[in-house]
This record gives sequence, C-alpha cells and structure tokens, in this order.
Amino acid sequence: MQYKALVTSFVALAALNACAGSSLNPGLQAPRTNSQANLNSLAARRNQPVESLVERTRMEKHLAALSGKTQVGPEGLIPERGSVQGRALTRAYLSKALEGIGYKAEPHAYRTNGTNMTARLMADVPTDEYIVVGAHMDSVKNAGADDNASGTVAVLEIATVLKQLPNRKVNVLFAWFDEEEIGLIGSRYLAKELRKQGMKISSMHNIDMLGWDGDKDRTIELAQPDGILWDYYNMVNKTHGLNIPFDRTNTGQSDHESFHNEGFHSICISEEYTSGDMTPHYHRKGDTFETINLDYLTSSTRLVAAVVGDLSLKVPAPANIQRTPNDRFPSRKRELHGSYDEHLH
Repeated sequence: MQYKALVTSFVALAALNACAGSSLNPGLQAPRTNSQANLNSLAARRNQPVESLVERTRMEKHLAALSGKTQVGPEGLIPERGSVQGRALTRAYLSKALEGIGYKAEPHAYRTNGTNMTARLMADVPTDEYIVVGAHMDSVKNAGADDNASGTVAVLEIATVLKQLPNRKVNVLFAWFDEEEIGLIGSRYLAKELRKQGMKISSMHNIDMLGWDGDKDRTIELAQPDGILWDYYNMVNKTHGLNIPFDRTNTGQSDHESFHNEGFHSICISEEYTSGDMTPHYHRKGDTFETINLDYLTSSTRLVAAVVGDLSLKVPAPANIQRTPNDRFPSRKRELHGSYDEHLH
C-alpha cells in the first residue's frame, strides 16, 4: 500500500481499534506465553504502573526467535537479518506478533527490498499528536541478538504493555526500521514521509542495542536528547522509582538522527556504547542470544515504557528545564556499511 494512504488513516481512523487478519505464512507463528492471555484483562491491571507489566519471559521468547535461537514454525528459523529473506522473515514474525496482541501491522514499502514495519496505538480521545517509538530490525549477516534484536524486542514489549494504559491522550506510532545497517535508510524514508504528510510528532524514542551490561551497573546511555527529553527521562526515572543511572552523550549514526534531521525531537536509548561498556560482539558472528543480559534489557525497557506512558498521558515536564546543548557531551561514531555483503568480522 502507499504510505501516504497509511498516514492519512492514522488521523481518519483515530477512534478505531484496528485488528486485521494475516495472510502471512502460517508457519511463522509468534511465540505465545500464558501471560499473553492475561493481556485481555485490562480491568485487573488498570491501577498498576505500565512498566510493571513488562515481562522478561515474553521478551526472552521474542529475542530467541529473532536471533535464530529457536524455531518459530516450519522453515521459520531466522538465523540472520541481513539478507532479503532474513528481513522478510523478520517482518512476518513481527506482523504475526503484533496481530496476536491486537494491532494491525502496517508495512511501509519505500523501495525495492526496503520495507519498514509499523503499528499504531490510538489515544482514547482522538488527537493528531503522535509519539514514535522505534528500533531497527535488520542486522549485519549475523544473529544480531544485541544489534538490534534487543531493540526490536523492547519496542514490541512496549507496544504490548501500552495497550493496557488507560486514558492515553497521545497516539503512539511503533516502527521497526529496515536497512539501518547500510545508512539509516528505512528511518530516513519514514521520517521524510511523516514530515511531508504534516504528522505532529512530539517526540521520537529510538532503541538501538540494549542487551549488554558488562559492569552490571544498569546504566543506560541517552544519546542526543532533544528539547525536554533529557529532563523528562530523569523525572520519570525518579517519580517511578526506577533509579537507573544515565550516561548522556552526543552519539549519532542511529535512527533517531533521521527524525532529528526532519525537525522532530528525538533521543537514542542504548547500552553504554560511547563509554565502552558495550557488547564485544558488535557486528561479529558472536552477537548471539547467549550474550544478552536479559535482566538489563528488561529493566531498561521498563524505563522507556514508563517515559512513553507518561508522555502519552501528558504528564507535565518538570519546571525550569536546563537545555544543555548536546555537543557538550562525548560521542563515538557508529559503524555503518556500504552493503549487507561487506565482510562480517
């Protein structure tokens, strides 16, 4: 479908809760847990903070499937996400998972062999304002457990739990970007299209590599936070009692830059890439399921869920925000590739 029509439908269908059937390969079944049945029981959880609904076990099963650890059905193993086939299998898996929790999966085909996956969560009262929560779903030609199945799973989990948050006043667009590894291509196309269509995006939250915590201090890197986002993350971290250490940086070369360049306030959430507490398996064959710190991934996902949840409720930002320029903080260049066929070290 043309993405122009998709964007138009975001506003026109604001009051609808869409849930479409799937024509995907029935063998590509998203893993189900007993807890997913409980997602239909909103009344029992309405008074819980949204981050408390994040489930490590559910994330672990998605991560195992997306990093080639477990089969997801007949011929459904996803051993890598750097080929046309591997990325197609990933989109099929995400589509099935999204439909299983009540979303309509909305592909954004922007060029030959380039397709992002999106889904929308409409506010309880119709509005034209959006928050974007995204991660790149591709990898180099490896299992890519940390880079970036970890981010892919975090966004999927946030989409799962935010459906249970009542009284949302802002729409949320979830996005899984294609072709990040070869130059942020998928996110650039999507950000440009949303800008062209006049989408009112108040903030964009990009999750890129969130599975390594070598020193076990739980620190999260917050890179290039625009506008109120640095202060807002700190506020929510305190008010929700999460108390996670932050490392602020000026590191780019990830999908948040595509949105920043289109004038949208954005931020990148990751492990401590800039200071060096990052996976030693970056862009290597060793980036496998077994290297992921699932407790760290879970606690970090809870933070982003809490932040996006409060933003969707329009919880006010703290007073007296200090807008310190990002260029006053350290940065470290990320590695992009000319093609997926470049040598994998």
